[in-house]
Amino acid sequence: MVLISFIFLSLSHLFASEILPKFLTKQPLESLRFISMDGRYAYVQRRPGVLGLVSSFKNNDFITDSSRSNFLVSGSRFKQRLIVEVIPAAHVEFNVMKNHKIHVVDYGNYKPREISWGRNPKLHLQDEWLTYYDTNSRILFVENLLTTKKYKIALGVKAGSFHIPDAEMVSSDTLIYTDINESGFAGLIKYNLTSQKSTVIYKSALNATHMELCQDKGYLAIGEFPYEGVTRGSKIMLIKLSDTTNLAGFETIYTSNAQDLGQILCMEDSIYFVKTTKQHKRLNIKTTEAAQINLATQNLKIRTGFSNVTQLSEMDGRVLIPYRGEYYVLEGNANISEDKLKAIPDKKEELPLDI
Repeated sequence: MVLISFIFLSLSHLFASEILPKFLTKQPLESLRFISMDGRYAYVQRRPGVLGLVSSFKNNDFITDSSRSNFLVSGSRFKQRLIVEVIPAAHVEFNVMKNHKIHVVDYGNYKPREISWGRNPKLHLQDEWLTYYDTNSRILFVENLLTTKKYKIALGVKAGSFHIPDAEMVSSDTLIYTDINESGFAGLIKYNLTSQKSTVIYKSALNATHMELCQDKGYLAIGEFPYEGVTRGSKIMLIKLSDTTNLAGFETIYTSNAQDLGQILCMEDSIYFVKTTKQHKRLNIKTTEAAQINLATQNLKIRTGFSNVTQLSEMDGRVLIPYRGEYYVLEGNANISEDKLKAIPDKKEELPLDI
């Protein structure tokens, strides 16, 4: 029986590898931090403490850090700016609540602007706004990158808590963020930057769950998932953003008794997350796969057969799965490893000589 199960898992892994294309680039995956959909801009960690931009066959090292830092580079669907997180002493100090140094750089550029220290930075609203959380002061910052005006929101998180809030801006004066109370119940808060008033728009019915947010054209998604080792179910809800002043109309598009990992990613037509497909509670063993919810039909589809998907990531419109040293592509351009030249135009399309 064990041999049969092993063969089945091996065939399942092979089958999924053949269906999902591998992410192919000219840059080594272990050093790649971000690459545009067309492959024109690639942000690469040269070595510990050095981040560079490769573009138009030119290399520019633009951040050099003496503490041999690691780097994270992320963007948004608006493609106006990118976030660069500098993780100091990444291979020496292992602290899940350690603040990162946050920079912002124009998309495809290499002139960074230092912002502050914090965690979970996100760009919003044409990349004109930035949110991030300072784990030391337990304050969520909201900053306008054009005017440099900054707002501070004190969270109810107790000192020593491992909660890092998630945030999404739905308009220039309305922020949605997650928080937990002293009893461990997660909540969704709407905050008005103008009036500086907050309203609880959703509260979990059970404690020991965490919420995740993502947004795309016309909708905001809220995922509620249990902490590891806690017997709770999972849920994904949707809010249509036609009326950002109300935000009271939740639609539940997914519920499950399974202890899903979550990590929701919003795309224009689909929501992706890591779903638990099988679970042996006594042995605490899970089978986890990448799942996709079609927003038009609300049908759920398991996209992988790896049995051990632990993470999803988004890179310039691609949805990627890191797995055993490779990246597999769920959505977006997979092969940007070749240089392509424009074809010679036909005679009918040739330009006149007097232009």
